Amino acid sequence: MNEQLKALKSLQQLICLVAAAVLAFAVTTDRSKDYRAALDELEVFRKVDLKNYPVYVKRQFASQEETNRALLLKAAKQAHLTVRSSTVFSEPFIMDSPPLGAYIRLRDFENFITNQHQVGIYLVNDEHEVLARLTEQLREKAQQPVSSIPPIATTPIPPSQSVPLTVTGIYANLGSGMSINDVPIADPVVLHNSPNVESLQFLLFNGLPMPPSVNFSVGCTFQPSGNLHLALDWLKSDENGKSLVDPKSGVVFPKLKPFWERIADMGTENATLFLQERIEATTHGSLSLLGVSVDRDLILLAGPAVLSGLLLFFLLHLRHLNSSASWDDSDLRSGKEYPWIACFRDGISGAVTYGCLIGLPIGASLLLLFKHGEPAESTTQWGASITLFLTVIGGFVAYNIHRFRAHLGHGGAFGETPTSDPVNAK
Repeated sequence: MNEQLKALKSLQQLICLVAAAVLAFAVTTDRSKDYRAALDELEVFRKVDLKNYPVYVKRQFASQEETNRALLLKAAKQAHLTVRSSTVFSEPFIMDSPPLGAYIRLRDFENFITNQHQVGIYLVNDEHEVLARLTEQLREKAQQPVSSIPPIATTPIPPSQSVPLTVTGIYANLGSGMSINDVPIADPVVLHNSPNVESLQFLLFNGLPMPPSVNFSVGCTFQPSGNLHLALDWLKSDENGKSLVDPKSGVVFPKLKPFWERIADMGTENATLFLQERIEATTHGSLSLLGVSVDRDLILLAGPAVLSGLLLFFLLHLRHLNSSASWDDSDLRSGKEYPWIACFRDGISGAVTYGCLIGLPIGASLLLLFKHGEPAESTTQWGASITLFLTVIGGFVAYNIHRFRAHLGHGGAFGETPTSDPVNAK
């Protein structure tokens, strides 16, 4: 009897040890899903082109730009210049240049998107001033000797009496600037350097290889945008960029934020490498079960399988112990006095016995599948099947534990009801 009880006690301890190891792995936070979500966000970020931001700003000022164009073309017509519908018009927009290049730090992108930006356009104040300055420049051009063509009259006269001049382009200039995606932009520093003057250049065509041009400055007024978060609005309007903004909190890079301290100063390539390494570290490696190293990606299958095997051995041993028709007095006394919790006859000991042998293994396996399993993966499917088998074994174990404890409590043969009358008992 003692040897059988010793074997059962050792198996219970082993079951509890393995179940605790599986439970510890189950409750460990699985960061691999977070890493993969961050990787997906980086892939979306690769598709976002900051060169489209100036185009977005240009669209926001379409009406103001058209007003400037109409004013300047009207002045050109009044100066008796030929104006075509194809005349090029270029007006720089005041805005911060977005970070460009092959290597853009994630922090720089986020700062540009979330910061407030002063964006706007210069509007020409007076068309009469434009006409006066344009007429003056044309008069000076006419006074310059030009071979092979008649001079331009000192005052605007009908085109039929002079060499026809056609406006091919009108360019506004605010000092040094650049063009991004065919949109001219100027740094907001010009607001402090030349806030009220804009240089205009009228390109003219008169049939010669080198087209003449007139240049002059006119007064203008800065028209700012009332929206200081145009960059963020642009990102939200972008087909790919809108996925980089949390719709509730407005946070940029919501999937990357958990790892922001590590990757904020990285570009996309280095950040991708970091996340891939973390996925490799969390999904691979090993877990020790009974002294055997098991790959982490197989633990969904191995954990329930080992517990099923141990619980099956426990069931077979317990069935063998319960198979005797009756125990003699020495067996009963040995069972009641044996230091194993299943032999203790109080209710708390019984509850702990059922919990350790049935609840803990099955609960740990279910939690493992719930937190770390993916329904489409074969290891998860096999793990679920083995957990179901473990549950069936647990039912048989519960029944046999009940029989064992009932027999110890009654002190008679299995299936017999003890009598309370000692005389009749004889």
